[in-house]
Amino acid sequence: MTWKTAVANIPYGGAKGGIGCNPGELSISELERLTRVFTQKIHDLVGVHTDVPAPDMGTNPQTMAWILDEYAKFHGYSPAVVTGKPIDLGGSLGRDAATGRGVLFATEALLNEYGKSIAGQRFVVQGFGNVGSWAADLISEKGGKIVAVSDISGAVKNSKGLDIPSLLKHVTENRGVRGFNGADAIDPKSILVEDCDILLPAALGGVINRENANDIKAKIMLNFSLLWFTKFHFMIKVKDYDA
Repeated sequence: MTWKTAVANIPYGGAKGGIGCNPGELSISELERLTRVFTQKIHDLVGVHTDVPAPDMGTNPQTMAWILDEYAKFHGYSPAVVTGKPIDLGGSLGRDAATGRGVLFATEALLNEYGKSIAGQRFVVQGFGNVGSWAADLISEKGGKIVAVSDISGAVKNSKGLDIPSLLKHVTENRGVRGFNGADAIDPKSILVEDCDILLPAALGGVINRENANDIKAKIMLNFSLLWFTKFHFMIKVKDYDA
């Protein structure tokens, strides 16, 4: 975070912080109280010219709105102190899709070097949260074939290509990909080694290791740790694309 913000000359600072809990097991009021207490503990560490909190796993625009409101109790109303706010509170249009759209742009740029396009490429998405779901949706619109996805609930596969709009609806209604009728259930542990052209690990870090690296079949893998600013996207070329 420090390097990414510094290189882009943006005064967001560089830190990661979180709360050890499962948001899915908490009520809205519990999440709000937890977020506000967390803000009370860090309000002196953040600010518009020091360190600007941004949403990450388990958070959403509502979370950032709570942080903004609680911060205002100590320092006055300062909407620039957090990113990822609701639009009505000064948030940016397109922010939710930004990282996933960056994945699309980066993928298109690399494939262009090989004289290829998104259309017809087979993708596997590990992690179907904000980034992974947006990337899958946008790639699907371009003709890419999403053959397997996973999230905390499980993993599903359809070698002919998943119906992403239907899958997104299913995830909204069922809080996960598990049980999706348009695909077969698979072992989530196998998602990274499924046969595909492009692998998108979009969940936690450290998922590629010495135990599974040699079994990865993808020709290209995206590194999501640098997908925060689109100019810093980069790919790891796993195998010769034309092999």
